[in-house]
Amino acid sequence: MYWYQNNNLLKNSSRALSLFLGSALLFWSCGSPSATKSPQKSSDIFSVDSFFTAEVNRLQQLNPSVLKSVNKDGEKEQKELKISNWKNELSAFQAADISKNFDPSLYGVKAIDCVTEFTAKKKDLQIQKLRIEFDRNEKVKHIHIDKKIANTLYDSQEKLDYYSDSLYRIIKLQDVQGLDANQYEIVGKLIPSKK
Repeated sequence: MYWYQNNNLLKNSSRALSLFLGSALLFWSCGSPSATKSPQKSSDIFSVDSFFTAEVNRLQQLNPSVLKSVNKDGEKEQKELKISNWKNELSAFQAADISKNFDPSLYGVKAIDCVTEFTAKKKDLQIQKLRIEFDRNEKVKHIHIDKKIANTLYDSQEKLDYYSDSLYRIIKLQDVQGLDANQYEIVGKLIPSKK
């Protein structure tokens, strides 16, 4: 009986140590400040508007070539071009800011590892989900936004994805009263400059 208890103790200690080390590695792998605390007031909330203002300025100066494809109701067109107005190009993302006058009664906040996610508690809110993924250096890697507008004239659903330094995508489904529903997808891939 003594050897069985010691064996069990050894097994349980090994499991606990493995679990502890695994948790420590996960915590270490992502240094996002949002991973350690939940935002409590609007000044703690990630500002989508500020982030995209900085991105617009950066991309305006960088002036990268973009492989842009538009797919509307199954008809696809693609071409390489320079974006002359990045503010206009990324306006759908910038408009999805929930940080101004943030109300915790309207959004659930979940911060796990490198990801902070805001989920609407009410179905009538335009921004239904905002998900921000950070890298180990606390730099934004990916932003995902689910947006919904419903009124007497039309229903609209948008899924927006922005991958820093590589790609942005907007998928929109719009159903206007009395007309056929239409869907479009815009994808812009940033082409690395050849040096």
